[in-house]
Amino acid sequence: MNKYRVSLIIYDFDGTLVDTLFDIADAVNLSLSELGLRVLSRETIRKYVGKGVERLMAQVINGTGCVDLELAVELFRKYYSKNLVNHSRFYPSGREILDHFRDKKQAICSNKPEEFVRNILVSLGSLDYFDAILGGDSLKSKKPDPEGLLYLLDCFKCSPKQTLLVGDSPVDIETGKRAGIFTCIVSYGFGDPEEIVLAEPDYSIDHLSELKDLFY
Repeated sequence: MNKYRVSLIIYDFDGTLVDTLFDIADAVNLSLSELGLRVLSRETIRKYVGKGVERLMAQVINGTGCVDLELAVELFRKYYSKNLVNHSRFYPSGREILDHFRDKKQAICSNKPEEFVRNILVSLGSLDYFDAILGGDSLKSKKPDPEGLLYLLDCFKCSPKQTLLVGDSPVDIETGKRAGIFTCIVSYGFGDPEEIVLAEPDYSIDHLSELKDLFY
């Protein structure tokens, strides 16, 4: 198998590098309980992760009669900030792959608020792996707008042809394609498998360790 040389690797966060589902779901359900609403299963919440906090809470209160999205978001931020790493951990080989590509520029482009991403990485002792971290509130736009990816390309003066985005959802694939960079999708994340296939990523892997076989 031919390997491709990359200079910059950009990772999504939730569902790609770190399994954050349990902590996100707990914060969502604590928020719903405080609002006097029904709680949801982790699998239901899983479908809503990846498009930003506002979109997450808009979807979980949809159909409940609650229209105070601002309060729902505020409650989620309160509960999540206090419970960021009760259960969240790197996916298998997550830390090892970051170490393997330490000679490359490595960055995160997530729709999660930047503060949450940074605090989780600090708790996991892994902030130093990254040359840049962009959250959903770091710039004007979120994924699938390619603004974050284009910012990173310019920041590190990297060619799109030597840049890789590793993510877990159709949103990541669309964002990477709009920026003109390689896209690699992990199969274990939060994205719907059928939607991922239709989005046509350049690569699909079942385990982060497979990146070593595809890129150098």
